[in-house]
Amino acid sequence: MKKIYIFLMSTILLMSSALAESITIIPGGKPGGSSFHRATMYQEVLQKMGHTVKFENISAMTEATKYLEDRRGKENVIIMFASNQPAQMGYYISDNNFVFNEYSAPYYWCQSTASIDKKKLIVGLDKNMNQKFSDKLFAKLGKEVVYLRYKGSGDLYNAVTGGDIDVMFTNQVQSLKLVENKQGTCIANTDEETANGVPSIYSIVKDGTKFPVMDYPIVSNNTSDKFRKILLEANKDPIFTSWRQKGGLVEIVGKKSRKSELKVVEVRQHLWK
Repeated sequence: MKKIYIFLMSTILLMSSALAESITIIPGGKPGGSSFHRATMYQEVLQKMGHTVKFENISAMTEATKYLEDRRGKENVIIMFASNQPAQMGYYISDNNFVFNEYSAPYYWCQSTASIDKKKLIVGLDKNMNQKFSDKLFAKLGKEVVYLRYKGSGDLYNAVTGGDIDVMFTNQVQSLKLVENKQGTCIANTDEETANGVPSIYSIVKDGTKFPVMDYPIVSNNTSDKFRKILLEANKDPIFTSWRQKGGLVEIVGKKSRKSELKVVEVRQHLWK
């Protein structure tokens, strides 16, 4: 009986070893931002699942994607990506790098409480964000605008709460955090519908301009079904589900096929140009 037990345990260990992967995680963002936080969640959960994980702390997306491509076929690399990145750097989401879409959410214009009555606003944008979307909104509101650029959502949040800017145009997680902490309110969101009590930009700007919704895919140099299943399984962990729930994000992970998800994301990435 003892021999049978040892044999079974050895078999299980061998199977686990065969299923385990070595995975390199790149945040593609700075500490304090949602991309970096998600990367640390993947690190924790994948290690818990028995995989060997390496964390490459690369915040510059051009450097991150170069690392991914240089190690194609040699090392499994994943990056926390966003659908506005291709318009900024020319690295497009495609069948060659798309694994799955973790979540989708509108972008929001949110304003500090202290700046509500100002006629001239300092508006914070991501480093390479196209300002035409904000130009449309503030022209319609009759506001004079000066833009400042920041590296990521964490920096934008710190800037608006610290009084360096009056308005930030950023992701849903940081926007709802501002409202939840009673440090400001949101003016509009880029979806076609009211989201989290915030009006749609289409109720303000009615000239036919198409505003983008942000997709947050995981890109990798390994797009196999096996590797996708590993990452989808990781997303079932309460660490991920509770974080998305707190951020008011709809659960979409694994709900559609890779092909269906990619079709939507490929189209929407071009709206950020």
